[in-house]
Amino acid sequence: MSDKQNAIDVVDSFLESDKKILLLKGYDNDAKVMVSLMCLNEFFDRGIIRTSNMSKFSGFIFDAFHKDLLPRNVNSTTNYKLGKMIVNISSYVTNTKRNPKGNDSTFTLYHPVQTVLDNEKLYNNLIEELEKNQSKKIIIITTNEWSIDNWEIENYVDEVYFYSVENDNPDIMSNLRSNKAI
Repeated sequence: MSDKQNAIDVVDSFLESDKKILLLKGYDNDAKVMVSLMCLNEFFDRGIIRTSNMSKFSGFIFDAFHKDLLPRNVNSTTNYKLGKMIVNISSYVTNTKRNPKGNDSTFTLYHPVQTVLDNEKLYNNLIEELEKNQSKKIIIITTNEWSIDNWEIENYVDEVYFYSVENDNPDIMSNLRSNKAI
């Protein structure tokens, strides 16, 4: 079985379970974003994407799918069609008056989160937001695993999955090893 299919099976199993929060770790950011959104697209028609970087978010989606699925500049007052889903994209780092809380028919995807994991104030704000989030399912995607020092976030989730790409993308693993990142 491919690494991608294994990840799809894990994410689908999480979405079918009673668990609420999944932390998705791994070295291939594009693969994690693609699998998460593909699976969410099968289970939900509405969702919330919370990002730390509004100006780069459409680039994250382009990198994962190699298609312009979102306009270059996204804003929090517009809903966007992504697959069959309608999503609202907003920043969880900046305070906005309209932070969506979700409901039992929505998901919330947090991506990327590594920048807040080592910043105590931002980290505490994220944990507080997770506790108030009312979406049926929450997926948190990290990036740059090798640079994260604080993994306390694992104590606030129901499941942790490390999306290995050892078989599907050995080049990324080789590059990380040769650069002594892992």
